[in-house]
Amino acid sequence: MNSTPAFRDVYEADGVYDQLLLRHYFGGTTDLELVTDWMTHHYGQPPSALRIAEFGCGTGRITDVLADYASELVLADYSAAMVAVAARRFPDARTFQADTRDAVTTLIGENRAGSFDLVASFWSLSYPIGEFFETMSSAGIVAHMDPARAWESAAGFVRRLVELLAPGGHLLVWLFDSDSPEQRLVTQAWEQVAPFPAGGRAYTRWQLLDALHDAERDGLGTLTHTRLGGVAYAPDRAAGREWFFGEHFKHHPQLMTDTALHAAVDAFLDRYQLPEGGSAIPSGVHIIAFHAGRHPFTALPRGKS
Repeated sequence: MNSTPAFRDVYEADGVYDQLLLRHYFGGTTDLELVTDWMTHHYGQPPSALRIAEFGCGTGRITDVLADYASELVLADYSAAMVAVAARRFPDARTFQADTRDAVTTLIGENRAGSFDLVASFWSLSYPIGEFFETMSSAGIVAHMDPARAWESAAGFVRRLVELLAPGGHLLVWLFDSDSPEQRLVTQAWEQVAPFPAGGRAYTRWQLLDALHDAERDGLGTLTHTRLGGVAYAPDRAAGREWFFGEHFKHHPQLMTDTALHAAVDAFLDRYQLPEGGSAIPSGVHIIAFHAGRHPFTALPRGKS
């Protein structure tokens, strides 16, 4: 790795993300296996003929699971380096460089509303939601608009995600658990750069769930939400430190030079060190799914509730 990595190199420099990524286990099951189980439960064994859009696809690590089910595969990521890898891995897919908000707007503008059997985003949807509230740069974090207006704009974005679903289609979103020990350490670090909007770092999850609850109340489908605890496995100290400073802190200059933060990360890795020398970093995932279709309450006989 470069001895002086640039801010957000993890997403913008070729190969860095795959190098830093730790393997995650939930109940002894990897995240890829969990996605496989979800797809099998809902769609059976591949092949299938699903129209699938994945936003924030990265280099296509999880796309490997989805691709066998797809008759149409649309992949989008804001990182040119990542999209280039995904395009090579899935030459039959439509791949384009765009952040999730712009990608959704593009597809809606192409009259693709109501045309996808699966719309998915793994680990990354907090970013486009958060960008309604603030912008992150190497210089700091700058608020965009008043929280109420940002919340309303973000809700409109989530509703457009739902609009992409065909009848019976699924929206599937995975978010890191901001209340896990790992993410609490990350939150404390970022709070030194700038405070998060009201409610703390979980606000993007709350916003997503609130908007999907509204969609459910409007009779557009049903929402399910599950949290699973787990660990991210760092095979050695170097991998654990790069996971925090490269992936979570994105080599932000202010955090990279914070000696107290370096000590806190080392202490954290020590606390969860395994006998063989690696660390089992406590983590968690929120699995949020919305199934498009008539909500059961819309089918109740008149006068029933």
